[in-house]
Amino acid sequence: MKILLLVHHASSGTDDMSLSDRYRPLEPRGERELAWLAARCTEQLARPELIVSSPAVRALSTAQGLAEAFGCSAGQLRSDERLYGGGARGLLAVLRGLDDALARVVLVGHNPEVSELARHLAPQIAHLPSGTLAALAFDVPSWSALAPQHLVSASLHAPATAAPGASRGRAIAAGQA
Repeated sequence: MKILLLVHHASSGTDDMSLSDRYRPLEPRGERELAWLAARCTEQLARPELIVSSPAVRALSTAQGLAEAFGCSAGQLRSDERLYGGGARGLLAVLRGLDDALARVVLVGHNPEVSELARHLAPQIAHLPSGTLAALAFDVPSWSALAPQHLVSASLHAPATAAPGASRGRAIAAGQA
């Protein structure tokens, strides 16, 4: 069994127009989203063995907040350049290249890639707003075998600040559309 916690980083923004996209920090709303998400995750989800994040500041801040909440060591948090602008296929390539000894992994990235990957792996998930996590369980022995037909459960975890219609911890049956 492989458990993927797919996270769209918390809300970011800045009034500093000199900052490039990669260096945009979390905004106050994003900090609140992260606090909610971290609390929700540690209440309901098992500690991940690895957290892989985009190197962008807003994604790394989200990943670091989750790592701290879960009690992960520094060695359990990794940055991967392919998660910044690498497309949904790039994210899937990162996942499929993971060590099969790992059972629970968090991936923190950006839209549209994160939502596209979620839709690919769990077609019943339409969109992941900022600060939202999709918990996906697959009945596979290897990360290289991740595919929609092996999905056994899916749930969304979104803070109250998420877009209208986003669920707040609602389980979604694997076959549900």
